[in-house]
Amino acid sequence: MQLFQVLQNKHSRMTELPHQTPNGDWKCNLQGIAAGEVIEAVVSLKRHDFDPSAFIVTVILK
Repeated sequence: MQLFQVLQNKHSRMTELPHQTPNGDWKCNLQGIAAGEVIEAVVSLKRHDFDPSAFIVTVILK
């Protein structure tokens, strides 16, 4: 639930700007606060022409 709060919160911020991976996906790091904890997630956005989905790669408690 905390991760969903970070993803939905307009005050969450990118700590690593979106960049394209060699296979064409886009990755970025998103950081926010949920339940009093700083949470950072690595998000991968799949190539929209083949698979329009997003995946959480890693979650880090700071």
